[in-house]
Amino acid sequence: MFRFRKQGAQAKRKMPVVKSSSLRWKTSYNWIFLLVPIALTGHYLSRMNELLPIRSIQLAGSFENLDQQKVEQALRPYIGQGFFSLDIHELQEILNARPWTESVSIRRVWPDKLRVTITEKKPVARWDDRHLLSESARVYAADTAPFGQLPLVHAHGHTPEWALRQFARLETQFESVDEQLVALRVDSRGAIDIELLNGLQIKLGRSDIDRKIERLVSIYQRQILPRREQIQRIDLRYSNGFAVAWKKEVLQGRDEASIWSNSNV
Repeated sequence: MFRFRKQGAQAKRKMPVVKSSSLRWKTSYNWIFLLVPIALTGHYLSRMNELLPIRSIQLAGSFENLDQQKVEQALRPYIGQGFFSLDIHELQEILNARPWTESVSIRRVWPDKLRVTITEKKPVARWDDRHLLSESARVYAADTAPFGQLPLVHAHGHTPEWALRQFARLETQFESVDEQLVALRVDSRGAIDIELLNGLQIKLGRSDIDRKIERLVSIYQRQILPRREQIQRIDLRYSNGFAVAWKKEVLQGRDEASIWSNSNV
């Protein structure tokens, strides 16, 4: 029994051992099977770019202020590029860089077409003499001369979104007295000045804006409207009343106070 077990141990030691070099060869052989399909795929795609170039670009969108010819000129170099290799992200950045562009959508249309849809910015106000404000509250460079009918909305130190909200809120309050708000300016100190379509300028200051507007609206029909053509500016920054700046032609030959008392307010 003892001798039988010893022979078994010797037989176990004599079993063949696989050499490490054989294992390395098999591992390399497996890598070849992986690399060949990858290389063939890359070659196939490169050939597809040659066989499937972009032959036409379909441009869609409104072009009221965006120069369509310049957009087409920017698209022209992409004719002939590969259907799959064309860098859509790069093209989107080029088109989005144009001041009047709001958004760009680009789609590949099999087998050789590109569809580009551009949405223009819609201006709702003038930010200053060289910039407009879009309905999505984006300030962009533009020739403002053709848009003089738009209200002026500018807020130093505030976001365009905030400025548009303030304008819309004040505009609603003046609509209740049949007046149209055409300008809102906020200076570097945060003081608000507004202007109506009839030319009346109103200084609101920095605080209690809602209370001041409510006070003005409450007396507007009775005390301001009859004198509207004579008043140049109203100053609401007083705690118990307001000051009135009369037009020069009205002041000539007239002795009238510029501060109205509390009883008038």
